[in-house]
Amino acid sequence: MPVYVGKSVYYRLYTKLGAFESNHALYQNDRFIGRIPSKLFAPPHMVASFRRTLCKLEGLSEPDKALVFTPLSSPAPKEDSARLSLYGPSGPGLSEQDPIALVVELEKRIKDVTQPEKLPERSDDTDIHYGNALSSFAVYYRVYSAEGEGDEEKAKTSFDESDISLGRINAVFIAPPHTAGSLKACITKAEGLVTPGHALYKDMELFQDMTSDTAMNDTDIISFQDDAYPGSDEDDPVALVNATADTAADQKAKPTSDKVLSEYPLDTAATNCAFPDGPDPKFTKRARAKRDWIPHST
Repeated sequence: MPVYVGKSVYYRLYTKLGAFESNHALYQNDRFIGRIPSKLFAPPHMVASFRRTLCKLEGLSEPDKALVFTPLSSPAPKEDSARLSLYGPSGPGLSEQDPIALVVELEKRIKDVTQPEKLPERSDDTDIHYGNALSSFAVYYRVYSAEGEGDEEKAKTSFDESDISLGRINAVFIAPPHTAGSLKACITKAEGLVTPGHALYKDMELFQDMTSDTAMNDTDIISFQDDAYPGSDEDDPVALVNATADTAADQKAKPTSDKVLSEYPLDTAATNCAFPDGPDPKFTKRARAKRDWIPHST
């Protein structure tokens, strides 16, 4: 079997709240896509050993709790015994357009990694893909507070001065598996709301559009590869209801419990599809945004 000299592994890093920056970034202005030489991964190239090596190279703790997804749109993580082809002509992780996703429990790093002083810039015109679909799609949303005061509050990801409560995030920053739960978690991080693990998080509900009578289940699958998906149309965004701001005083008043944490496990393989009969015909517009909310490290 021929060995392809100079091969690299491309990947993205996530917690259940969304993407975070790589210590081996490919671009100066987009540090969320990482690249490491394939030769640094010792054979055999199984998911379990790949995960441990990548966590070590990124300085991340608890590698045995991390999950590997290929492609990014996969509804379930790869088994530890699954083999990864790191030297083939093509496949998951062998190009920037088809990166491997590593989802870890915590973003906290156990060591500092020296990064190059200067990296190339990624052009704003460069399309980002996952699998066979563009991932530079926006997900549009509105947030409604638990108090229900009716005041229009500016979304932290607002992009339209004539509609300040409308926010958007890039689908590539949503952690796999892509479910209503992972979308909700990403929105809460972007908006500075309570996140999974907080006692009030379970009270927040995500509706697939502004006319829905029933909230989505956290395990409902969302396919951002489809032409239409919840939040794909800025005129018909998803709605997050009963939103609670994450303040220091509130965190002290509402301590986290282990039970709440267990309600949002990373390895939940969603089996209840949100759209069993295909996308809702009301979602007719493709998202037009190229660059949207950029998550910041916390």
